Amino acid sequence: MNWNPRVATALFVVLATVGAGGCASEVQGTSVSSEIDVRALDTGKFPTTPPKIASRLDDLGYARLEAARLADAVLSPHEVEPKYSVGASARVHTDAQSVAQYLAEPAIPVLLNHGFVLGFSAGSAEDVPPLTDPTAGPRQRDGLTVTVSRFPDAAAAKAAAAELDAVDLGLNPENVAVGLPKYPDSRAHWRPAFPTLGSTTPHGNYVISVLAETRTADIDRLVDATQKYLAAEVAELDKFSATPIGKFNTLRQDPDGLLVRIIQDKGVVPAPDGQGEVVLTLRGYLNYVQDQSGRLPVLRKAGVDRIAVTPNAFGFRTADDAAAARFVTESAELGNAVDRRAVDPPADVPGAACVQDYVAPKEAQFRCFVSYRRYAALVLGSRLWETQQRAAAQYALLANESGER
Repeated sequence: MNWNPRVATALFVVLATVGAGGCASEVQGTSVSSEIDVRALDTGKFPTTPPKIASRLDDLGYARLEAARLADAVLSPHEVEPKYSVGASARVHTDAQSVAQYLAEPAIPVLLNHGFVLGFSAGSAEDVPPLTDPTAGPRQRDGLTVTVSRFPDAAAAKAAAAELDAVDLGLNPENVAVGLPKYPDSRAHWRPAFPTLGSTTPHGNYVISVLAETRTADIDRLVDATQKYLAAEVAELDKFSATPIGKFNTLRQDPDGLLVRIIQDKGVVPAPDGQGEVVLTLRGYLNYVQDQSGRLPVLRKAGVDRIAVTPNAFGFRTADDAAAARFVTESAELGNAVDRRAVDPPADVPGAACVQDYVAPKEAQFRCFVSYRRYAALVLGSRLWETQQRAAAQYALLANESGER
């Protein structure tokens, strides 16, 4: 096989160094009985009022919103097979060129020729991120990487699926065609000396591309793992209501009023950038999480159903006030205890929790969690005092934007 899944970063943290141009603003909140006066918090230069958000986007921005919607219909392999506990990669695709990070380079003209609309990729494995270079030999782990591509109609998808497999099959004379008994329309192939299997399966307007990896070159295990995933993923696509082509501009960047509850240092919500500035469902967000087996139970327990993603802050809508407070406590305790330590939370912010993560990138070494009513937020930073100020400002923003939308 010659698939080339040069996976993106496993962490769904679109890290950005804190900008120097943050908007200083007066804290406009007022004191409420039994609550603190957020005007007294140390929020530094950070804004505490809702950021402005554009009412219109360009065509690329709307396509990214639809691709983010598709993420809700693409199952993390962890949901299908719990042992795939480590998230490996996730990315929206609004152009055929970006799909080459997950499929072979010759896939690009195939996608273009059949009218590729957009897509989404995700993957997870047993213990470490899977599926780098299939020619490298056994990696001693099981995992799957998945790309779901949308086409204008079922005929285009079926033709694209066959051609995608054909061009990849032809890249190496050692490739051998393999059948998937439960999916007669699928095309698959492998190199018998290597424990990977690539497949393309048309389903309606979609093509589901799966790259499976096992610890040993066992074709039966590879086929079983692929078919198990396909059974679940086909059912999800059947439930998904895609936005018609030409109607993407009916989508809203912040349909639930969650993005405007999350701090933006410059006081403005930028257009979707392909990784952030969007609101995801729990499933869509899970695809980007590295520690899926650890974090998914905490997210589910809190009833999280929407997640707002920005470069250095995340917002979570939970089931209720108690769930949000519990989410803060439990989230701060996730991860290997030897890789983190608790640090001081922002002064006077009720229930806040902060952690220093020794193994995180510098831009996200400090993490602070806050909650207000049913909303929780995570802010990231490279310096503790600045992260504390941002967290205090985030709490004030939640309090100032407490009305239900």
